[in-house]
Amino acid sequence: MSSIETLVTEVARATGLGPNAQKFIGVVIEYIFKQPGGLAGLADRFSAAGLGDVFKSWFAGQPNMRAVDAGQIRSALGGQSIEDIASKAGVTPAVAPALLATALPAIVRAVTAGGVMPTALPAAFTGLLGTKGKKRTPFRLWRWLLPLLALLALAWCGWHSRNVAKAPAVTAPAANVAAVSTHPTLSFQNTDGKVTLNGTLGSVADKAKLLGAFAGAYGQTNVSSNIQVDTNVKQASWLGRLAELIPSLKQNGLQFALNGDSLKLDTSRLPEAERTAVSQLFQKELGNLEVEGLFDKGAAALGALPPGFSSDDLTQALNQTTITFETGSAVITRSSASILDGAAKAIQAAPPGARVEVEGHTDNVGNAETNQTLSEQRAKAVAAALAARGVPADRLLARGFGANRPVGDNTTEAGRAANRRIAYKAL
Repeated sequence: MSSIETLVTEVARATGLGPNAQKFIGVVIEYIFKQPGGLAGLADRFSAAGLGDVFKSWFAGQPNMRAVDAGQIRSALGGQSIEDIASKAGVTPAVAPALLATALPAIVRAVTAGGVMPTALPAAFTGLLGTKGKKRTPFRLWRWLLPLLALLALAWCGWHSRNVAKAPAVTAPAANVAAVSTHPTLSFQNTDGKVTLNGTLGSVADKAKLLGAFAGAYGQTNVSSNIQVDTNVKQASWLGRLAELIPSLKQNGLQFALNGDSLKLDTSRLPEAERTAVSQLFQKELGNLEVEGLFDKGAAALGALPPGFSSDDLTQALNQTTITFETGSAVITRSSASILDGAAKAIQAAPPGARVEVEGHTDNVGNAETNQTLSEQRAKAVAAALAARGVPADRLLARGFGANRPVGDNTTEAGRAANRRIAYKAL
C-alpha cells in the first residue's frame, strides 16, 4: 500500500468520513500549500496560537504525535479558513474543526517524509487535488476491444446454455454475514498522569468531546489517543456523563474499559480508600451500565465470611455493601447487580431458618410521607432482587423507615448521602 493510500485509509477510519476522506484530504492539502508560506505558514499560525510544539510533533520521525482538539484548531486557523475548507470538502462548519483535529496531524506527517518541511506540495500528493491533468484512455482502444468483448460474451452464453441443464439444482444457502459490532468502546489507562485511550466511537463530534474533556483534565501533552470513528457504531449512552466525571478520574494506576453498556473496572493498583471512592463514583454516576470489578468493602467482607458464620457476622458484612438507585425512584441501578449477587449468595449460605430484614432509609429532604413511601419501595425492590437470585422469599422482610433513623448530619451533603441507604439485620 502506498503512502497516499495509507494516509487515506487512516483518515477514513479515524474520522468516519469513509470514501469522502480522499476529497477531504485533497481540500486540506490544497489549503495548506496555497496559503502564504505553505506548510511553513501553517506552522506559523500554530505557533501564534501557542501550539508550535504540538505542530512540530506531527512531523515524520517524531516519536509522539500530540493531540489537538477542535477549539485549538479554531484558534490556529480562524473561522474563515475553517468555513472555506468545510464548503469545499462538503462538510458542515460545525464539524469541520473536529475533523481537522483528527486528520491534520496525519496529513502533516505524510507530507514531511524524512522529517523535512517541504516548500511546495510533494509531487506524490498532487493526485489528491482532483482529476485535472489525468490522462484519459484513448477512445480508439474500444474500436477493437468492444467487438472482442461481444464475441466472448456470445461464446460464454452458448457454453452456459449447454451446461446449465446438466447441473443439478442447488438450493442457495442462507446468507452467513458476520455480525458487525456496533457497540461504542473505550479503554482508559492512567500511568503517572499519562493517559492512554483506545476505542471506537460513532461520530467525530463524540470523539472531539471526549478528547477535549481528557485534555482539559490532564493537559494536552499527557493524552495519547487512538480513538477511531465508525458511523455504524451507536451513540455511547455513557459519553456525556463520563466527560463530566473525567476531572474526578485522575488516580494513578486506574484502568477501565467500556464496551456498549458494560464496564470493566480495574482499581487494583489504587489504595483502598481510592478504590472505594472510584467504585462508588462509577456505580452511582454510571448506574445504567453493567459494571464488573467494583471494589466494595461489603462484597469483600461477604466473600470472606468463614464457614458457620453468625447472624452478627452476616449483618456486619451486608451493612458494608452499597446499593444505588435511579434518582428519586426505587429502580435499582444495573451497576449494583454484582453487589446483589454477592449478598444473595451469602444469605443463602446462612444457617437454616435465618431471616434477613431489609431496611430502606432516606434523608430528610422533601415530604416526610413521600420519603416513607420511597424507603418502603426501595426495601421491597432489594428484597425482590435477592429473591430473584435464589433467596427464599420467606427469609426476607422489607421495611421502610423514611428519614426517621439518620446516621449522618442532614445539614450536609455527605450526611444526607449517608442517610440514603439500604441496611440489613440478620435475625
